[in-house]
Amino acid sequence: MKSAGLLPAAFFPVPGLKDEKLTVTGIAVHEVKVNARGNWHFIELKTNKGITGLGEASHGFSAAAKNGAAQLHAEINLLFELVKGESPFAIEQFRQRGLKTAAAKGKTAITAFSAIEHALWDLTGKALGVPVYNLLGGKLRDKLKVYANINRATNERDASGRRLIASFQQNAENALKSGFKAVKLAPFDDMKPLKTADQKQIESDIDYAVSCVEAVRQTIGKETDLLIDVHSHLNKDLAIATAKRLEPSNLYWFEEAIDPEKYVEDTKAITDEIGQGSAGGESIFGRQGFNKIITTRALDIIMPDVKHCGGIQELRFIAAQAEIADNITVAPHNPSGPVSTAASVQVCASIPNFSILEYAYGEVPWRADLLSPAERFENGYIGVPDTPGLGHKLNETLLKKHTV
Repeated sequence: MKSAGLLPAAFFPVPGLKDEKLTVTGIAVHEVKVNARGNWHFIELKTNKGITGLGEASHGFSAAAKNGAAQLHAEINLLFELVKGESPFAIEQFRQRGLKTAAAKGKTAITAFSAIEHALWDLTGKALGVPVYNLLGGKLRDKLKVYANINRATNERDASGRRLIASFQQNAENALKSGFKAVKLAPFDDMKPLKTADQKQIESDIDYAVSCVEAVRQTIGKETDLLIDVHSHLNKDLAIATAKRLEPSNLYWFEEAIDPEKYVEDTKAITDEIGQGSAGGESIFGRQGFNKIITTRALDIIMPDVKHCGGIQELRFIAAQAEIADNITVAPHNPSGPVSTAASVQVCASIPNFSILEYAYGEVPWRADLLSPAERFENGYIGVPDTPGLGHKLNETLLKKHTV
């Protein structure tokens, strides 16, 4: 019997791997400066054979949190001890050792766990000379439809503190010029909390958001898909009434009017009443978290995030769970950095019920070149790479320039 982590020499394109067991030996954590909404956090797992694996742990804490980055990096280092000296092929071993513990600690630990899991998949693919999607059963498509989330790039405000509708329109137009065929925004983010706002304020806030959606629809035309994220600023009755007002704007989806994990029954009531597709689940962890939403068909489209749901394997499991429930599609949440996008691409290429993938548009002009080969989009799609692992390495020169 061969020792753990050692496969026949024919499996290894990397010289020398056949002579000694491949093991994880070190970790590097990189924080890349982006903007006030949050930095990108990447990890690199190192091995005794010189190959490295990438993962992303961005947005594992609130941008306003004190010592959030320090806590995230501490969780990464703690979880690294579970893979140090181990074979990168032992992905399920790492999951069994660390997933429940991370889940018990909360989002920051889950995000740290997921980043290391991404890196193990990347290492395994690189060691075997195959893309990660081949380890998940093979790809079903060569390219993936992507939507440009312009929300993080839209920050100009008027005297009242609301973001300028004209700024949303300009960023939507820029996304179309960049080749995107779908655009998402969150015009309800400037709403005052329902608990403290009076009726007049609530009506004014909703009127503003509806006007914003209508203006962007006019800007992008009828052929471009328009997605709206409500970020749980409404309640059931307001959500249904607002969605009906937005029907002439022909939305691709109406996302998270309320928290779908906390209010499953009300979420289903909204889904059953509105004409648009309903989407959500960006912060939900694991199959258990999605179970009731899927079994009750509370949402038409679920949005697990490869950084927050438990990693690549857990995202694949969640997608399979949704596949069993007839006609529930998967559109991974991904307003993140390019490594998270690369990881999401590998899963999306391999699942039959994929819908569309998120892309954080317009945050920094050098984003695409942070990876080698660079991240590339064409006519609203991102190609599925045929290179090993996640398909990319970090551009060390650019990484050093923008590291915090």
